[in-house]
Amino acid sequence: MPVIKVPVVHRFGILSNRQHKELQKELLRKYLPSHSYEIHSDKPINPLEITEKFIQKFNDATNPQDKEDLLELAKKMLARCKRRSGLGTLGSGKHVDLPVAWTEAMILAQCKGEIQEEALDILLISLDHAPMNPEHVPVLFFIAESILYRICCDAAQKSYLYSSEIKLSKVGFLVFLRLLVFHLCGHLETSGEHTYRLHTDLKALSACEVCYHPYPNILSAVQFMLKAGETICGAVVFSDVSLEERQKQSPLGMSFLDSDPSVQLKLEQKENTIQHFLWHSLVVWVCVHNNSSRLDEVLQHLLFYKEELHQKNWLDSVLGLLVLGEAAKLNLSCLKVLMDLVRDFISSSVSLQKQKDNCMKNLSSWRWEIGYIYTTVLRDICLSGITSDLQKTAFLGFCDCTKPPKHPEELSGASFFDLLHYSPSHDPHDCEELFWVIRYGVVYNLVVMCNELCGDVSREGLRNAVWKALQKQKNNEKDSRVLEAIRVAEAEANGPANPFISSSANAPSSPRTLTSCQYVGWRVASVLSQVYLPPIGPNIPLPSKPKQKLSPMQYQHSEQCDVEKRTACSSLREELLQARIPIYPYPDILTRTDRELKKIIEDQWQKELQIRLKEEEELLEKELQEKQRKEEEHFREIMKRREEKLHKKTKPYELPVKHKAEDLIQ
Repeated sequence: MPVIKVPVVHRFGILSNRQHKELQKELLRKYLPSHSYEIHSDKPINPLEITEKFIQKFNDATNPQDKEDLLELAKKMLARCKRRSGLGTLGSGKHVDLPVAWTEAMILAQCKGEIQEEALDILLISLDHAPMNPEHVPVLFFIAESILYRICCDAAQKSYLYSSEIKLSKVGFLVFLRLLVFHLCGHLETSGEHTYRLHTDLKALSACEVCYHPYPNILSAVQFMLKAGETICGAVVFSDVSLEERQKQSPLGMSFLDSDPSVQLKLEQKENTIQHFLWHSLVVWVCVHNNSSRLDEVLQHLLFYKEELHQKNWLDSVLGLLVLGEAAKLNLSCLKVLMDLVRDFISSSVSLQKQKDNCMKNLSSWRWEIGYIYTTVLRDICLSGITSDLQKTAFLGFCDCTKPPKHPEELSGASFFDLLHYSPSHDPHDCEELFWVIRYGVVYNLVVMCNELCGDVSREGLRNAVWKALQKQKNNEKDSRVLEAIRVAEAEANGPANPFISSSANAPSSPRTLTSCQYVGWRVASVLSQVYLPPIGPNIPLPSKPKQKLSPMQYQHSEQCDVEKRTACSSLREELLQARIPIYPYPDILTRTDRELKKIIEDQWQKELQIRLKEEEELLEKELQEKQRKEEEHFREIMKRREEKLHKKTKPYELPVKHKAEDLIQ
């Protein structure tokens, strides 16, 4: 694709090629004990063993026959990697070994051509739906460092944008998302060495950021990696003196990676907290999955924290949007609240920037990453919504009209249709600079939707509506940057076909399907809810009849009263009361879960109510003190004026009795 990128001069050191290969060897020794980079003549060689020699031989092959043989061998390796990843079983099963599969796929991604594309596709699909296990942390750090190395040393140096760069950014987003979740759960406390290396690579990524400014789909992933990496590495305190000493030992300033960094690292032991917006989004997700009757109350309470979307630390807001998007796939009320939140966020951000003198100088205060990621969440709702009404509402909004709005400068909703026709200002040089990123995301994701709906007969109407909206946008769009989204998405869609997405081993005849993230939000919500929400629905054992022991006196008189007990038959109510069995049945699991959710919500609301009451009392006290101070100042001013005019020091309406008595005595 002939899109020229701006060359960048790197001013930060990153992992060298030698150190990157040593890191690969370390991971392979850990997860593949039988693996070896050295070939011994006395041992049989596994033809499907992934070695550095095979990667180099594959990339340097010039003979057509050798190329074909190596390509077939690489496809067998990819097939084994696919089986180990559990692509058809959501990453579960006895045959699944995710650390090994991810390591092999990342190494095979060094091959050129279609093998690289297919290896990255396997990583994308697996990282999307695989369960989150703390045992995956070392492999995730390896993939993160490899992605940063590839972007900084390989992809950013090219003059054109390649589809592999888009996939690398998507893989990097999923990897850093998982690392961020593990960080919030407290599973990265013992990863000081990995965090230290990651901190160094992130400096190089920040230097390459300018290359992707024309492509918000890649830039948003890069920004997320930088922000998440900053949060993850924020728990590490570096010794400046030791760092300078280590940099002096190497001409590249990076020799400290070869030694043990545990001596120079100190981990801060602090409790990770999340924002109220993310916490209430988790409660909404739990309410939806447990059919709670208090869902509407929680959604109304969630709207109180919409201002948190404007905070500087927007990572929790992104996680909240992902969790709320998962709930919106199942419930229409959640979708409405999600759209209302984003509509208010975009409208308030644009109106705030319109009040500035120059919008271009204030782009840093515009959290465009949240708006762009919302477009991907909305795309997943259109593709994976549980009902057709949810999918239709995500595209058209709650108004079924397909005509453009009469006032395009007012954002009436946050559906794809509303965002396409929203124009903040008629002046192209005005605050339109703020919104082109969101419209880029809308157009890009509509192309993705149109491609993924291809061949689905049951949703042909939705695909036709999306296609018509895209064609109309092509004719009406004047911003060349937004039209670039169509070229980027179509180039990605028309790339080499991936036979591993379909069930058959042959490549499909239709264009390849763009890999979209459909399960990662569900994984994030499941893990965070287990950590930050108390357990719901405790296991209550069924009632059992207690064993009653007869006392010695009762045993003596049991024979005498035997005849009387036989004649006197007690009722069923008396028998239940004697056995201490309740008359009414015990509640089922849904009722118990609903009660537990009500208890959690009420406790949280009581805490917030106490905090608000305390703040109001403090504010009232300050107002009283300020009022009293003003009254005292006013009184002093009156007395001063009285003294100047009447030359008296007495208060108004005060009789000078004391002064007269003193004069008589004298």
